[in-house]
Amino acid sequence: MKIAGVVAEYNPFHYGHKYQLEMTRKAGAEGIVAVMSGDCVQRGSSAVFSKYDRAAAAVKNGADLVIELACPFSCSNSEVFARSAVSLMAGLGENVVDMVSFGCESDDRNALEQAAELSAMLENSQQVKELVSQGKTYPQAMYEVSVRLYGKLAERIFSSPNNVLAVEYIKAAKRLAPWIKPYAVKREAVAHDSTKTSGRFASASKLRELISSGKDWSGFSPCKFEGCVPAVTENAGREMLFKLCTSSKDDFLSLPDCDEGLANRFMSVAGSCPESIEDFELRLKSKNITRARVRRMILHLVLGIRKDDIRPVPYGRILALNNTGARILAQANNRTLEYDTSLKKLESVSDFAKRVSFLEQNAVKLREIAAYGKCVSNEYTKKITII
Repeated sequence: MKIAGVVAEYNPFHYGHKYQLEMTRKAGAEGIVAVMSGDCVQRGSSAVFSKYDRAAAAVKNGADLVIELACPFSCSNSEVFARSAVSLMAGLGENVVDMVSFGCESDDRNALEQAAELSAMLENSQQVKELVSQGKTYPQAMYEVSVRLYGKLAERIFSSPNNVLAVEYIKAAKRLAPWIKPYAVKREAVAHDSTKTSGRFASASKLRELISSGKDWSGFSPCKFEGCVPAVTENAGREMLFKLCTSSKDDFLSLPDCDEGLANRFMSVAGSCPESIEDFELRLKSKNITRARVRRMILHLVLGIRKDDIRPVPYGRILALNNTGARILAQANNRTLEYDTSLKKLESVSDFAKRVSFLEQNAVKLREIAAYGKCVSNEYTKKITII
């Protein structure tokens, strides 16, 4: 059975996601494994709907097996996010997942693979290190050096966030699982983070905007999410602001991607009496510190994520599956990671597994506070979707 892996957030699931799964089937995939972010996502916020609801939507609309990408990996930078997701595909065993399918602005596989080789070559280059030392983010530094050295090809690929992620998936697959081959599905109708709509297509950002403002978004998704209460991260803003304003410099220094200069900046903003979590973000961001990076660091602090939590993923938790998904698991008899539906069982894998479980449960609690104003569920007794 030819099996494809897809990395997704489905935040929320929409027709663009369904289109990608359909195109992946057309490329020959008989089974699809979706590695999906848990209750916190890469943009530095809570997911709009719970991971269980999003996983169920995915299996009802084309995926066969959904595996959780837990916090802290789900809310890390693009390199950690992609590497961790691909490692969950590779952990099923050699030659189980044959390809990684991703949606991006370019479907030129050769150009993406060339960009991946370029990115790998420049990772530890002096030019990139110099720009980072000047305050540039790693993606900014990589983009500037790539364009300087390789011109239009690099500019075309590295100027788009989905292309950047595609490059990271390709790099991760080559390093961790060279049997996994890339397959690019070009985005249709609307761009990443676009505020426009086209027919039944709208970006996830547009849908979250409609959801948070109470407007009708049903025409853009095959899923109704009936009875699901959406989370708006700002609804937990007071709790997050309290944590930020009562943290020490050492607390900030322990965060992934935070250095001495950024820790000082955090302390300065925390002492300036910001009025809201949004106000804090705006005061902290700068030309060289994107708001997405600021949000991730704030999320890391609130959830308790530290530098030493950014390690290889310890397990894969199954969130939903159908009969084909069960066959994929049966076929994966040379696994290098533990996969299960039981959080209690997965926690027993190692001390770090228990730590990851603790952090993901923090992510669940934050999302529920942002949705309900309180914690409402128990991760140990939550039922997965079996179709």
